[in-house]
Amino acid sequence: MKNYFSFFILFILVNLAAKAQEEPLFSNYMFLRTITNPGFVGAENTINATFCNRTMFAGFGEGKPVTSTFGVEAPVDLFGKRTGFGIVMMNDKIGFQQLVKVDFSFAYHHNLKNGALGFGLALGFNSYSIDPTWNTEISGEDGAYSWPTTGDPLIPSSFEDLDLGVGFGVYYETPQYYLGLSGSNLNRATISSTKEAEGEVDYLYYSAEYKLSGAYNIEMPDPLFDLRPSFVLRSDLAAYMLDMNATMFYKKRYWAGFGLRVSPKNIASFTLMGGTELVNGLNVGYALDINTSSMIYGGLTSHEVIITYSFNIDRKRDMKYKSVRYL
Repeated sequence: MKNYFSFFILFILVNLAAKAQEEPLFSNYMFLRTITNPGFVGAENTINATFCNRTMFAGFGEGKPVTSTFGVEAPVDLFGKRTGFGIVMMNDKIGFQQLVKVDFSFAYHHNLKNGALGFGLALGFNSYSIDPTWNTEISGEDGAYSWPTTGDPLIPSSFEDLDLGVGFGVYYETPQYYLGLSGSNLNRATISSTKEAEGEVDYLYYSAEYKLSGAYNIEMPDPLFDLRPSFVLRSDLAAYMLDMNATMFYKKRYWAGFGLRVSPKNIASFTLMGGTELVNGLNVGYALDINTSSMIYGGLTSHEVIITYSFNIDRKRDMKYKSVRYL
């Protein structure tokens, strides 16, 4: 019975992912600004590299969603203007499907009296593939029997597709707070699967998704501590997901926080996170999601590891600097 239940849930996950193509969730979103918003690319005076690995619903075993992301971005003076270039590579797997994304980003930054304003554009490729292996054999009182998996439009078949992806990002930032707005898959590229035997073509599409994010830096009475609440609101204009987080920093080097993820129907999860700066510019963080939605029966927890490294090639390695990514 457990195997049938797991198969049923996994089948739902695969079909929902194929129909909607939602972007992966990140609990450490406040440290992944350049990954989720191309407007922030090159906003800092450092070259930044970011790696994040997220495993959702760990109890599901094989077929659970796993997302790996790597990005590099750097500031560039182009014709006397503050600009930035970046590249993001993402591998998102769930069930039988796999999505590989490669995005190239460009951003322009303009200094204002009290802060900075930036605009960014992302262009890239989405490689979507699905390679299902269905076990349709069932043992009953009359012995084992099975049914064919071909010719049924409700059962996904193997195919691959490569499409162009377009995104944008804008932000406004001061020493105390920032606000950002970004969008991905704006061109809503289609995924086509041709069944040669039947002469049919199935069309799916990438759903456009928008993110509104922000954070505020609160100086505590003790100057060694800083409290930084943040949020990100995700929506495809049909549904939304809201993440809220409060992170306490100690000596700007150690941090711990608590987060909440809310969907239109329920509280999806609670998040516990923490991290530290190991050496100058090298930071490591971890986030644990405790799922509270109906998915709790298959996977109580989700896990996320993030590693960031920032350096300035114009500075001596023994000089101390701090990425403004952490406000």
